[in-house]
Amino acid sequence: MKIDSILNLEIAELKTSGIKEIGYTKLTCINYGVSSTAYLFWKKENSTFIQKFKNSEYDNKSLQKFKPIKLNDSTFFSFYKKSKEKLNIENVEHFEYKPDSIVGNKTYSSRITISHSCFRHFVIKSGKENFDKQFDYFDLQEFDKKKVYASKRKYTKEEIKKWKERGWEGMEYEIIHENYPERNLNFEFNKESRIVEWDKIMTEFIKELESENKFELIETE
Repeated sequence: MKIDSILNLEIAELKTSGIKEIGYTKLTCINYGVSSTAYLFWKKENSTFIQKFKNSEYDNKSLQKFKPIKLNDSTFFSFYKKSKEKLNIENVEHFEYKPDSIVGNKTYSSRITISHSCFRHFVIKSGKENFDKQFDYFDLQEFDKKKVYASKRKYTKEEIKKWKERGWEGMEYEIIHENYPERNLNFEFNKESRIVEWDKIMTEFIKELESENKFELIETE
């Protein structure tokens, strides 16, 4: 993606200028197009800076770049430093509704995925640190919400017939006949993981900055 290339260029420039503590968090949402917003952090001497980048396939705008802001604290880096041991060994597990089964030499997985979702990405490029992880927000759900909705919805026989006739809606047809949603076996583990905690902290941190209109767009010619 274009935003990834820009972030890599920005990181390279910061390193060239002698900055050694660098990282970013990025939120990417996939629907019928892709949109991403990233926040690049770096420390210079005793000060921490943040810079926003935004790119979307839903409009004709080029990638938007905002002016750097000097922060009063270093929440992003401080959380990584105190939690990096667990952050490096933990991973958000996939949405699974029953354990994998092995038949012969084949492993059969019972995972649920969706085509439209949002992903949180964290990167640290500081000295010898090379942390790079992301997770799917769908994997944080306790139940498959689509099935929760379908299990509560009362379809008529005529509606069911129409779903069945539409081959491309076959999955929805099967969902209709399920009377309970699938529960994510990894829900408890995922919600307690350090990277999810980091996500919550940074979401609130950035939300506050955004509410104060701190980010000023750099106008391009």
